[in-house]
Amino acid sequence: KLQKEKADQQDMLAAMDLKADKAALDNKVDCSQFEENMELLDDRMEELQSQISDQNQHWNTVQQQFSDALEEKLDRQELKAFRKRQDEAWLRNIENFEKRLLGDTGAGIKK
Repeated sequence: KLQKEKADQQDMLAAMDLKADKAALDNKVDCSQFEENMELLDDRMEELQSQISDQNQHWNTVQQQFSDALEEKLDRQELKAFRKRQDEAWLRNIENFEKRLLGDTGAGIKK
């Protein structure tokens, strides 16, 4: 009965290998040190998120200014139509000026 219930030497050695030895515990990180480092990491991540948020706001502002500036500009079709009207008005004014300059002054002309 004792031989059946007594622990097997192989099982005992396997169980001892599973337990942490003191040298391995010395290499482990202290819990308070780990928490301190995690808090520092969390603070740094919040700072980075704040910087990214600020950059995002700045980018949106610049993009809105650029969009507003583009809306204020004439597009090419409007510019072509405006130039055509200006050219036509310029030619009409030149023709009217030439007619007045070369036209009848009201004085009689003798042959």
